[in-house]
Amino acid sequence: MSTSDGASNSGPGATAPLAAAVPRPTAVRAELEDLVMKDLLGPAAGSDEEVDETRVSDRYLIGQLAPRRSVVRAAESDSLASDGAGTVEDGGADDLALPMDSLAPAAIGLTCTVDGACTQLAVTPRWGRYAREKSDTVTTAAGNPKTVWKRYPMGGQALTVPLAEGDIAAMPADPSQPDVVVRGRIRRLDGDWVVSLFLVNAQVTAGRRPKDDELVFQPELQVVASDGAAVFHKRGRRSATATDEQRRLEMLYRRHVEFAVGHGVAVSAEVADGKPGTAVRLTTRVAPTYEVPMTTPPGVEDNPALAGVVLDMQRLAEMPDAELLTSLRILASSYGQWIDTNQARVDGGADELGEFDATARQALEDCREARARIDAGVQLLETDPQALKSFRFANRAMWQQRIHALLSERKRAGAAATLEELDQPANRSWRPFQLAFVLLNLPGVSRLDHADRGANASAVADLLWFPTGGGKTEAYLGLTAYTLGLRRLQGVVGGRLGHAGVAVIMRYTLRLLTLQQFQRASALICACEVIRRADTGTWGAEPFRIGLWVGQRTTPNTIADAHEAVLRAHGAGAGRGTGSPLQLTNCPWCGSEIKSGQDVSVETYSRGRARVFTFCGDQLGRCDFSRARSPDEGIPVLAVDEEIYRRLPALLIATVDKFAQMPWNGKTQMLFGQVDGYCPRHGFTSPCMDDASQHPARHGMPAVRRVDHGPLRPPDLIIQDELHLISGPLGSLVGLYETAVDQLCTWTLDGRTVRPKVIASTATIRQAREQMRALFLRDVRVFPPQGLDVEDNFFSVQRQPSDKYPGRRYIGVAAFGRRLKLALIRVYVAYLAAGQTLFAKYGKPVDPWMTLLGYFNSMRELGGMRRLVDDDVRSRLRDMDRRGLSRRHTPALEELTSRKNSRDIPVLLDRLEIQHDPVLPPHAKRQQGHTSPNPLDVVLATNMVSVGVDIKRLGLMVVAGQPKSSSEYIQATSRVGRNAAAPGLVCTVYNWARPRDLSHYERFAHYHATFYQHVEALSVTPFAGRAVDRGLSAILAALVRLPGTTYNPNEAAGQVDRTAALVQAAVVAIARRAAEVTQSASEGQKVQAQLQSRLDRWLREAAPKPGGARLGYQRERDGLTLALLQKAGLGDWDTFTCLGSLRDVEPCVNLLLDDRPLDDGYGQGYSAPANTGAGTLAIQAAATGNAGGQA
Repeated sequence: MSTSDGASNSGPGATAPLAAAVPRPTAVRAELEDLVMKDLLGPAAGSDEEVDETRVSDRYLIGQLAPRRSVVRAAESDSLASDGAGTVEDGGADDLALPMDSLAPAAIGLTCTVDGACTQLAVTPRWGRYAREKSDTVTTAAGNPKTVWKRYPMGGQALTVPLAEGDIAAMPADPSQPDVVVRGRIRRLDGDWVVSLFLVNAQVTAGRRPKDDELVFQPELQVVASDGAAVFHKRGRRSATATDEQRRLEMLYRRHVEFAVGHGVAVSAEVADGKPGTAVRLTTRVAPTYEVPMTTPPGVEDNPALAGVVLDMQRLAEMPDAELLTSLRILASSYGQWIDTNQARVDGGADELGEFDATARQALEDCREARARIDAGVQLLETDPQALKSFRFANRAMWQQRIHALLSERKRAGAAATLEELDQPANRSWRPFQLAFVLLNLPGVSRLDHADRGANASAVADLLWFPTGGGKTEAYLGLTAYTLGLRRLQGVVGGRLGHAGVAVIMRYTLRLLTLQQFQRASALICACEVIRRADTGTWGAEPFRIGLWVGQRTTPNTIADAHEAVLRAHGAGAGRGTGSPLQLTNCPWCGSEIKSGQDVSVETYSRGRARVFTFCGDQLGRCDFSRARSPDEGIPVLAVDEEIYRRLPALLIATVDKFAQMPWNGKTQMLFGQVDGYCPRHGFTSPCMDDASQHPARHGMPAVRRVDHGPLRPPDLIIQDELHLISGPLGSLVGLYETAVDQLCTWTLDGRTVRPKVIASTATIRQAREQMRALFLRDVRVFPPQGLDVEDNFFSVQRQPSDKYPGRRYIGVAAFGRRLKLALIRVYVAYLAAGQTLFAKYGKPVDPWMTLLGYFNSMRELGGMRRLVDDDVRSRLRDMDRRGLSRRHTPALEELTSRKNSRDIPVLLDRLEIQHDPVLPPHAKRQQGHTSPNPLDVVLATNMVSVGVDIKRLGLMVVAGQPKSSSEYIQATSRVGRNAAAPGLVCTVYNWARPRDLSHYERFAHYHATFYQHVEALSVTPFAGRAVDRGLSAILAALVRLPGTTYNPNEAAGQVDRTAALVQAAVVAIARRAAEVTQSASEGQKVQAQLQSRLDRWLREAAPKPGGARLGYQRERDGLTLALLQKAGLGDWDTFTCLGSLRDVEPCVNLLLDDRPLDDGYGQGYSAPANTGAGTLAIQAAATGNAGGQA
């Protein structure tokens, strides 16, 4: 939407006057939050407001306590999910129990731990009561006072609660409404008091639906010690059998204390000054909030020792060797000083570290190891000229990538910019952790005899752990550039050519993430290519290219398919259901638009080079990748499988499930360096690649002859992004198929086995060591090591929320007794209308909150909301001026889900960059020559968007229900607030009928303060029985077919000899992997027996058959070749049934086991007090099931 269209601004071309002084972004966000809370919770017009509506309970959504025995009908608790199926990328909806009638909540409360020396508490209840009365200000059309709902503030007086074991008898909270009472229970536990307090609406209603004057609105309880002392303590729940990882997390978050848990409400605590372990005041919050601090790299003001560290990529590429090495040593030495400072803290037992002494000392040992590895990287640069030259190459490439990516981003958003303006140190500088991570990994990438490249399980894989939006991608892109440069300088090693072939494989799990990173990495490859063209003597004649190896729905498999797709773009040709070869909407180098109809051309195999050329759309030919300046290459991107096999890009970006093609497609061996020839016109060949031995001169091309060619150097670096997504059934199969990938990337040099260097990245991970061993058969080192405090690990600093460093602000909404559909409608309408109100007031500074990103746990739930936005939300927005907010026209709506065609996703992401314009009326046509579409108002997304989407202008998200895992919640909500000019605001609308949602709501502040601590452990079991059933035959076929030429052709499946060295090597490799991953020799023997059984079946199938029939890996149309491999889903599962995608897996079940004790006082060493005569209070029933009248 573009402008307000309320009563004062309803003309077709009118615009609202903008406020002269625009507040800071954090102030705008706070004003938006205030407007929304007034609309949802109230009181909107102050404590003595009048509500001129039929029902106050319809005016406000949350913060209402019903009289006792009020019933919520089953129809009010239906789920949001509608019919419709999603994919693994979209998640699945929870299966809920059949709805049934339940009691409406009649109480809110809290349970806390109080110092045992305290003798009494002061409890202050507050709420609003609405009465139907004649208005003092509003009149009817006839001039008579109108009957309205008038609010009366209730409570406000402190009630004294003496601390003694037993039930707290009902205390009227206000004489004018005596049936609203405070009640509770007190227990003694380990010398402290455990106190439960409730504000209960004990009134009785006669009707089916309570009247509004019987409801309690905006309830609140405030609890302090009578003398104001800090008496509230930490609620201890530590496990006696905590693992080392759990102990380390407890140490990191030791200052984040949970003082109370809510019942039907959340609780906030006011912490005592200088005493983070105690609190002076507890207050219930119907709409709880928490601002998660921003994590940033340290500056010189944080650590003066960093003053001498050069982070400017241009300077690192060009400065003299001595200055460069001195600067890098300062980085390592300043880290060492930080470690020494923290060691002194541990030795002195300061900052509550005494109880974590062993854990703290081990944490600092991990830091010292990281520092030593950084030193080793600097030492390598000092002693190895090739490494130093490659390091400079990487810095130059990253410098150019940074500024050109910024230029492209500005152009996509329609903003004017030049390279000269953007080529500033702030735009081309490393963050300290990025530079350190590159240095730390240089020896492992550079030296083929390094321990990180060894064959045993002790080889180290590095896991880059950093909060979302912190710059992980830049870190491993820098290491990618170094690897590309070094291979060119090392040339032929062990008889294998390094100039050609795939050097780096980047793997992702989600299609959307893969596409986004492809666009980002393309800018880096363009930078490398520009550097190469300027110095082919150093960097070789072979272009640097990037390949996108994903499913057929996204990109074509063959040049013929790509030709059909381009014809379709021209309005000709028949559709064949394949994707598009164009995966870039704009040139990654200059930002010019790329049009499939005119900037993509195809040369087929028979009439050309079997290439798809994507050119920059710059009509003036100024770009290095335009037709004018790069007629024989264009932008160096490959998106067609056939072209990827023939041209073998230096950087290959792929989805993990694509590797399921290995047994099916013999050409995949080429990705691992297994080629047998080279055609100057068409590229590399293999036995499965159809290619003539020579080609005559035609179409302006000279005659060429295919020549034999030995194997190329296999990939040196494998990068697994978003490691946390490789879990469950998908992760288990990925780990199993990794057996084949790892083996195909392994080669021998001077009698030593060389494996690729593996790095992974994530922002949310638990049990990383177990997961990395199961997936990659490697030990793991997490970088940066976490240190002693979550606030500071040297490489990152948590900032206190401020205007300069705004955190991401979370708000919780739980509409008890209301349909989730209604709650979402009201929340969407409130944010859209409040955003419109502020947009009319301030203009463009409000843009970050004008696009609402709606997040859903499943496609089914999203589908239900889409219809509501099209109907209810749209109609309600037209009337919001009656409630003091602005009207808003029909919201421009899109969705970001697996239902989106891959060709449309880049266009949609570009559209998300478009800002709202306060000068234009809603949905007005753009200016002459302005071709960009209107900005979006609502984007509905599933967990497909939870990683990789980096749209800096987005500031608002509404989450429908608590996601199933904390990692998903963290990742998804981190899509907003990625820019200090657009501080994030996340509203989580809880489904009160789900226990998981209710638990997160009641512990809102503490959960959000520590949600990285709550990330669930991942399960990866590649050699579990079901995984072996599904994947063992596939990796056996892959490791027989792909390592050489003997069994690579399709018909070679019928020629397999079990005594052949290649077949025996495959069996041994898989069995050894099983034994080492499971750390069980018997498991390895079991897998070996299964492999021999499969070979028996294979040989039986390969036996001579009547009529000349023969065995192939796949059936051919000649009527003679039968298939060894069977496609999944076409019948019963057979021994050689193989998956076509690793996503064809069974659903998983989340089972979380927690050995910590229950909440304090709930059965932990507690004996119930004798009945005091006041009756027994059923605490849980009072909180959630209305037991208010049992006294």
